[in-house]
Amino acid sequence: MSSAHAADSSGRAGSKLNPIGELDAIATTGIPAPYAARLPKVKDQLAGLNHLNELNQLHQLTDQAAPVLSLASAVE
Repeated sequence: MSSAHAADSSGRAGSKLNPIGELDAIATTGIPAPYAARLPKVKDQLAGLNHLNELNQLHQLTDQAAPVLSLASAVE
């Protein structure tokens, strides 16, 4: 093993790569700090997408219940 490879692998032995954190860092590269702080974080955007997915799943459930609910209201 070359000494360059050994140094590279030993430097990363204790730390794990956080892809979301890296994307946040890349997204703000070259942007002055006051403006970079105002940009939405990738983590927050992904959380918003996850919430949208949950709403879609809820919509699918309510769509399945809609025929039953309309029958119940017709009986009243």
